[in-house]
Parts: sequence; structure tokens; C-alpha cells
Amino acid sequence: MPDERAARLATNEARFREINERVERDLEPIVSQDERVPFVCECGRRTCTDGIALSVAEYEVVRKDATRFIVVAGHEIVDVEDVVERHDRYVVVQKHPETWHIVEKADPRR
Repeated sequence: MPDERAARLATNEARFREINERVERDLEPIVSQDERVPFVCECGRRTCTDGIALSVAEYEVVRKDATRFIVVAGHEIVDVEDVVERHDRYVVVQKHPETWHIVEKADPRR
């Protein structure tokens, strides 16, 4: 069972992911898979407004796993998630197992 803070952060990240899902859905028909488009940082910081330039293909690689999120480097919150990939423009984090049920339930693709 996650503590209240971990659950809140997971919920925040899932909300940012919902925004990115709409971005991808709206832009996918008009951009190539390799063209970079603006996505939002999916970190748990409620007030974060940072953007990340990603291709639809890059976004899709991360979205294959509902427990993983794309964040700006430095926005990872190590007590509730682990960094699983580092790239020059973004970091991929994976939520700790105790919050997987929260992010999986909030996944618009499920």
C-alpha cells in the first residue's frame, strides 16, 4: 500500500500523461514518426510546466509500459520512482511497484 505522498505523485504523473496522450492523438496524423513535437514533462510536480521535444516514436516506446513516464532531467523523485533510461533530452522513470495499480488504472489506453 503506497503512502499518501506516493499516491498523490503517481496521480499527478498520470494527469500529465493524459495531456500527452491528447497531444499525440492530435499530432500523430500530421507529423512523421521522427519529427519532434512538444510534450509536457510527466513528473509528479503539480506545478511543472516544462516541455520536452519528443518524436511520436520516442513517446510510444515509453508508453508501452503504463508504469513509466517521461520527465525532464532533474525532475525524477527517487523515493517514489527509479530512473530506468537517460537520454540527452529526457529521462524515463518507472514508478515503484506499490503505485503501479494507480497509474495502470489511470492509463487511458487500458
